[in-house]
Amino acid sequence: MYSDLKYWYLHEHKLFKNLSFAEIDALCILKKFKKSKKNEIIDLPYNDNERIYFLKQGTIKLVRINDDGSELLIDILQKGDLFGDLSLEKSEQSNEFFKVVSDEAILCTFFRKNLEEVMYKKPDFALNYIKFIGFNFKKIQNSYKNILFKDAKTRLILLLDMILEKEQVQQNSYVLPNYLTQLDIAQLICTTRQTIISLFKELEHEGILSYTQKEIAIPDIKLFKKVAQDVK
Repeated sequence: MYSDLKYWYLHEHKLFKNLSFAEIDALCILKKFKKSKKNEIIDLPYNDNERIYFLKQGTIKLVRINDDGSELLIDILQKGDLFGDLSLEKSEQSNEFFKVVSDEAILCTFFRKNLEEVMYKKPDFALNYIKFIGFNFKKIQNSYKNILFKDAKTRLILLLDMILEKEQVQQNSYVLPNYLTQLDIAQLICTTRQTIISLFKELEHEGILSYTQKEIAIPDIKLFKKVAQDVK
């Protein structure tokens, strides 16, 4: 029963939906589930058998250590995201690490070489993988475009819209757990913490959301979606 439940999570992910149970098992995913608690650093050791990680539950952030020792938030990853050596090329050690920001994160992991073997035997899966990587590359391109050509308020709205998309919100209203500090959000959209404080106050005044350090409440999802669509 427990194994079936873990299979279900993987089959719900669009990248794995066309694989059989045997093919998923060949990735060794079921043998490598790991639970991590809030603020735990996720160690991604470099070795010849490089791993790819699938975030089954929770939220983690990718952090880079600058030359002066300060932390810079690069990205936020949510349930269903893959990370690690996605390019299928050998990587080198870096000054980047992943940190759990939700109460708990559940990861499963598999070797890159196992993924390559499944791709060789299953061309349709290989195509899905290429599309998945392409989609994420496009998302990164759009993020840079937003930073270059859109104002800070627009960038904040689009960031929140992206997070809501990942949460697959269907309700008329939604309370989003706030795993990010004001500085985290500022770094993600390349602005200052003081600007983020002012923008949240402005959006609250407009009735678009309500912000606290623990949560971001959006009372009218349709209204928020319309605002996000208008600024894209």
